[in-house]
Amino acid sequence: MNFPLRSVPLVLGLSVLLLQGCSLSPQNIKLDPPVTVSPSSLGQGKVVWVQVNDARLRKTLGNVGNPDGKITQVSVEHDFSKTVYQRVAAALRDLGFVAQPTPGPDERSLIVEVRDLKYQSLKQTVTFATEASVSIAGMARNGVDHYDRVYNAGEQKTGPLMPDEKERAETVNRVVAAAIEDMLNDPRLTGLLAQ
Repeated sequence: MNFPLRSVPLVLGLSVLLLQGCSLSPQNIKLDPPVTVSPSSLGQGKVVWVQVNDARLRKTLGNVGNPDGKITQVSVEHDFSKTVYQRVAAALRDLGFVAQPTPGPDERSLIVEVRDLKYQSLKQTVTFATEASVSIAGMARNGVDHYDRVYNAGEQKTGPLMPDEKERAETVNRVVAAAIEDMLNDPRLTGLLAQ
């Protein structure tokens, strides 16, 4: 049977969509946000006790797929606090601080609390609407002084295909990194830690 050459892209596109719908399975994303800050000597070698907590009420991120067909959940690996701690500590070192997981000689600390983390990619009429968002609280203490703030980041996009597992992981890590970078670029938070 001969097919006209112009129908090949249509057949290939439909095949990809069918295969994509068949290979949908739950995903556990490894949270490893690529946090970067501009190096400085702001911290002047001050010791900061850094703690990272998962304070999310809902441990799954959301759903991906076609609500009228196959759908599955996306979540993150169970304990991501160590990896996120390593990223935050490395960024603080770039800012001139000495970050450590235990209390220092004075009462200088930073608690990073992941309060909400969402990801969803659901089929609308002919496209997939994808969105990711995060809320991270930064709670800085220096003696009796404190500064608390929530940092939010997110992305939204629409496309003809559902993002694959690699794209989903990259998106989640990118929005978490953006929120952490906002926190570490907040002059009130880092200024308090540097006092």
